[in-house]
Amino acid sequence: MKVGWEEARALRLERHHLHRRAPRGSELRVAGRICGLHAQLLSSAALSLWARVEGTSLEAFHRALWRERTLVKIWAMRGTLHLLPARDLPVYLGALGTYRHYLTQGWVKYFGVTRKEIELVIETVGEVLHGRALTRDQLADAIVERTSSKKLGVVLRQGWGVLLKPAAYRGQLCFAEGEGARVRFTHPGPVRQLAPPKALAELARRYLGAYGPATRDDFALWWRGTSRAQSQRLIESLEVTSVDLEGTRAYLLAGAVRPAAEARSVRLLPAFDPYVVGAPRSGGLFPAAHKGRIFRPQGWISPALLVDGHVEGVWRHERKKGRLEVRIEPFARQQPRVRASSPGCALERPRKQSGSQSFSAPASTSWRGARAWVLFQAPRDIGASRLRRCALP
Repeated sequence: MKVGWEEARALRLERHHLHRRAPRGSELRVAGRICGLHAQLLSSAALSLWARVEGTSLEAFHRALWRERTLVKIWAMRGTLHLLPARDLPVYLGALGTYRHYLTQGWVKYFGVTRKEIELVIETVGEVLHGRALTRDQLADAIVERTSSKKLGVVLRQGWGVLLKPAAYRGQLCFAEGEGARVRFTHPGPVRQLAPPKALAELARRYLGAYGPATRDDFALWWRGTSRAQSQRLIESLEVTSVDLEGTRAYLLAGAVRPAAEARSVRLLPAFDPYVVGAPRSGGLFPAAHKGRIFRPQGWISPALLVDGHVEGVWRHERKKGRLEVRIEPFARQQPRVRASSPGCALERPRKQSGSQSFSAPASTSWRGARAWVLFQAPRDIGASRLRRCALP
């Protein structure tokens, strides 16, 4: 079966609820369906939900995360921070149980710890965090007190979570609400994890449900815990359909419903949005000539202007005197409907500019209904920009 990128984009748009927003109150369902929210920047995770769910709010987001704990902030895929529905932890923690890189000789030698010390820390972290929320320093002090190892206290205070990530993979640590600017950790509670092989297969199935058609390389890049050959065997163990994605062998879940019509939508996605994080690096969801502006050095992934499932530009924002200014930088000239929909605004007072276009709105915890100025930048090789006022959707 042959599938073109236009159809593949329509499939992803629908599954990511970027064609039509999901109904109010479906935040957990959406987060689960797209395999979690990237949370390197917590504000980006909130905006990823806002782009997909009607009527969501910061208040509901924080309540689910810190009060109800139906969302869990934890180190997961690729060793990066994610927000996962608590009800999905049996799958993710089971699959993360296959991560063993932190026990390899090269890893332990580089960080100056032994395998025995790593196992000791993981066990002790679980013991001291039950029913408690501790800062990094408090956790390090508690580990030193229990193990009598000042060395482990020094390693635990390192900013990259050298020994904290393995504890998270084993289900002994997740994030609690911060204390001012200080990060705090707690225990996720008892979780009946799936057996690792079963969990990893289920995770691959969910991945294909959100990101298919996808290749074995796509999954290997997204998970970062299997080789390409292992990814191939894993995918082929599922009920899948092999498709020709414009000359590349890719896979869809068997019985996947193909889109009835072309999906058309315009969205401003935040940095590290799952749709962009999960994009094949070979292209198809973005212009290859601008890959470097989307996937930047040191793992940074830019906020994106998404048009009909294709990344057509990037954007950035800054606060100025209590107002929010956003500059949209398209890669090429865009159709009028794109300008009129970014982000859901009507053209007002066109004004010639030599630079970019931005919008500014009073800084507020409310995401919807704010009045704003939008500066939609002309592509670098094309004429002037237009200034418009809009209401954030």
